[in-house]
Amino acid sequence: MMKLLESRLRRTLLFSLFLLPLSVSAPAGEKAPQGVQLSIGTILASNESDDFDAKLSKMKNQLEVIKYSSYRLVKEESQKVPWNGNALFEIPGGRTLAVMPQEYRNSRVSLKVRLQEGEKPLLDTTVRIRNRGNFLLGGPAHEEGVLILSISATVQ
Repeated sequence: MMKLLESRLRRTLLFSLFLLPLSVSAPAGEKAPQGVQLSIGTILASNESDDFDAKLSKMKNQLEVIKYSSYRLVKEESQKVPWNGNALFEIPGGRTLAVMPQEYRNSRVSLKVRLQEGEKPLLDTTVRIRNRGNFLLGGPAHEEGVLILSISATVQ
């Protein structure tokens, strides 16, 4: 009886060791991503004029939902970040945006997003966006309008 249990235990362990590499690998059709290319666009939205920055033409439909008459790209920055790494972006008005790639599944990227003004947290959330997609985040008041943050992620 003892030999039978040992034999079954040995087979179970061998089978488990065989499955372990399979469970860690990426899903079929998706290679294991190395990191994420993050791009942050800071947009000033206001009702001061009817100007629309041509650099924002690809996201015009998204921006028009926000209901301002003027949109101007104030700043744009990109960084390549490893998984569970941390990218810091300086946002006008003494603010900092921290973005941490968390997970890539079903062609979507989960990002932990934290906006701070000095030591004061303004936003702390997680967003899921399509690979090569972008997410608009309504931000704080700035000058004669508000800042809108465009967060884009491309898995490398």
